[in-house]
Amino acid sequence: MAGSIVIVAGGELPRPERLKRAAEKAALVIAADGGLLRAQAAGIQVHALVGDLDSLSETPFPQGLRVLKHPIEKDATDLELALDYAVSLSPEKVHLFGALGGRLDHMLANLNLLERYDVPITIHHGRETLHAVSGKLVLEDARVGDRVSLIPLSSEVTGVHTQGLRWPLNGGTLRRASSRGVSNEVTSLPCVVSVEGGRLLVIHAAKGTRPPSEEGRREKA
Repeated sequence: MAGSIVIVAGGELPRPERLKRAAEKAALVIAADGGLLRAQAAGIQVHALVGDLDSLSETPFPQGLRVLKHPIEKDATDLELALDYAVSLSPEKVHLFGALGGRLDHMLANLNLLERYDVPITIHHGRETLHAVSGKLVLEDARVGDRVSLIPLSSEVTGVHTQGLRWPLNGGTLRRASSRGVSNEVTSLPCVVSVEGGRLLVIHAAKGTRPPSEEGRREKA
């Protein structure tokens, strides 16, 4: 599938305009169970609904909505099922909204899921943006002073190269049972992170409030 896919889950959402911008540019919008209510509240059209639908027993579905219903007693969360469906369509990128917040067990499980997929995945959460990458990432919305943390999703991530960070890595290795990559800082632009092996979570936290013009630029899908 050419283009990006947006998945809306039932967790905490950033400001509605961020979701709207990503949805407008996406080829497909998927709701994971109760994420349908979140999307509808933000005025987002959903094309497909995935999950056991236990949060939607009293909710009428929009006409034309594709529903992929799963049993309540299952071995995967609704978000995992939605991700499996999205990745099966071979998108260029997946944007996740509402994947964090709420139950701690769900949040940890959702982050661990990111190791399984090769497609670039971005989680939008509050003032932070989380990128799961297996190759090269350019943080196009970065500014000097922003915080960037590198968290291995694989047992180890090899050949890590960074550009524009205060404490650089030049072909280094990051291991999952280590906090080595936490709390770096953007000192110059462009800010680039690349890996040769493994799956890395790059957490970008914006410093201060973005001007409206930049806030719009940040939401490129």
